[in-house]
Amino acid sequence: MILKNGLVLIDKTLQRCDVRIDGGKIAQLEDSVEPFEGEEVYDFSDKVITPGFVNTHTHTPMAILKGVAEDLSFNDWLFKTIFPLEERLTSDAAYYGTMISMMEMAKHGVTAFCDMYFHMDTVARAVADFGMKALLTRGLTDDNGDDAGRLDENIALHNKWHGYDDRIFVGLGPHAPYTCSKDYLKRIIDVARVNDMIVAMHFFESSWEREKYTVSEIMSLGFDKVHFIPVHCVQLRTDELGMLSNAFPSINVASNMKLGNGIPPILEMLNTGLTLSIGTDGPASNNSLNPLFDLRVAMLSQKMKDPSVFTTDQAFSMLTTNGYKALRLEGGKIEVGKPADFAIFSINDIQLQPLNRFLNNLLHAHTDSVFATMVNGKFVYYDGEFPTIDSQEVLKQFTTFSKKVTGIEN
Repeated sequence: MILKNGLVLIDKTLQRCDVRIDGGKIAQLEDSVEPFEGEEVYDFSDKVITPGFVNTHTHTPMAILKGVAEDLSFNDWLFKTIFPLEERLTSDAAYYGTMISMMEMAKHGVTAFCDMYFHMDTVARAVADFGMKALLTRGLTDDNGDDAGRLDENIALHNKWHGYDDRIFVGLGPHAPYTCSKDYLKRIIDVARVNDMIVAMHFFESSWEREKYTVSEIMSLGFDKVHFIPVHCVQLRTDELGMLSNAFPSINVASNMKLGNGIPPILEMLNTGLTLSIGTDGPASNNSLNPLFDLRVAMLSQKMKDPSVFTTDQAFSMLTTNGYKALRLEGGKIEVGKPADFAIFSINDIQLQPLNRFLNNLLHAHTDSVFATMVNGKFVYYDGEFPTIDSQEVLKQFTTFSKKVTGIEN
């Protein structure tokens, strides 16, 4: 396959060139590439091609619960509303919730995401069917050491799906230190070290967590010895950031603000040299799965203090290269040998004008859908269509299951 004549974002600079894709990877980047006989060719002379975007934290099946728990404090939202509703969320509902979430993400250029939930075998099946990349983790909790088989379920998920089609990978998902005993967290770390698995966990999202444990207490359980994605990090203090020097924090500002938890110390984290990425959190708390929106909110939350900080380059790295690093995936740049994971924009998109300031306009102005999203050389979204699925049937089933789970008919 050749994508001809596109404006390609290489090292954050637009260059007019052709892209040949072979075996899901970028095989050539040249001014002009001649097609082989019968080779598929797309004229992208009116398109901009960028690296695909990464959403490093979400809960895709929760699309079923989107909009059902609004204007609530974090505690009321989670413990009084979401947890009870989740008891009614079936495997089939999780499948269609995940599908709808991937449809939304694909419309916004997302090529890979990290998910934490339950019914994860079903989530994996949805990812396999849709064609995205994902790091999947089973949400893990225990009650005095009894986890009702959740960790075994996570390990079985890893054995079945890890490495599938070079797109699906499996890590471990302890929900949070307030839902996991310390002994249980140690067990999880042991499993992670033996199997070289990524660990993702909600980390100091709410102020009351500090009444229960300290950052050093949790990190000393072994989180500094594994590939760790601490999510949220809202309540961290500057003098604690060094403990995350080997971690890959996922920032989810829109959800944090919406649920009244605050704003992470992003500037301090950047200045400490941490490898930050952007997450949206779940569709029941954000409610958007567009990481560009979250990134813009994050940038504005810091620029209100000092407009000169949180640069375009830093922000775009969070969305692309840092996201791929966090999920331990190859990609995030357009160069020969890298996966053909692209977000593709129309050159005529008014929000992106003028194109000679493309990145600035993308990060500070763009709210529309992309033209196309490609994962491993295959389109998962193209000009308003989802070529790998029956989108109308998915929407029909999703609507039915959403009504069943929430009990809301209209």
